[in-house]
Amino acid sequence: MKYLLLGVIVFICGYIGYGLSKFYISRLKLFTSLINFTEKLDTDINFGKSKLLKIIEDFKCNSKDLKKILEGYTVCLNEGRPCTETVFKEVKILKDDEKHIILNFFSELGKLDVYNQTKQIENSKMKFKEILNLCTEEKKKYGNLYLKLGIILGLLIALILF
Repeated sequence: MKYLLLGVIVFICGYIGYGLSKFYISRLKLFTSLINFTEKLDTDINFGKSKLLKIIEDFKCNSKDLKKILEGYTVCLNEGRPCTETVFKEVKILKDDEKHIILNFFSELGKLDVYNQTKQIENSKMKFKEILNLCTEEKKKYGNLYLKLGIILGLLIALILF
């Protein structure tokens, strides 16, 4: 029974470490999906001449956080109100400056002619790639570290209680 309890402690601490490392994985997925969205948007605007809502509706993304952002943006477009913090109300993984960059990207969509819109999308994509590089570095640094520290902490607690 004692060994089972110690195993549960190690598992719980490892799970907490996994939860902390998932933060960095989610950020990486968000910005990867956002870059994919800008590429699809650029292609559809230049060649497909599709409407913005149709492009958003057809986009398949891997990030649940980007899905929430796109849903919030769609609501803003349908209601005709300005996109402020309502787009990010359920997304907790973004920093304030990143929210500002993403909000600027979405607020400028559909307000320019095709040539200038593609230039704006390319500029935003470059900013997203810079953030993606930072997220990749953070994930390499901290992602596995939190998981390993959680397991080590669980083993240490188990050793102390043994």
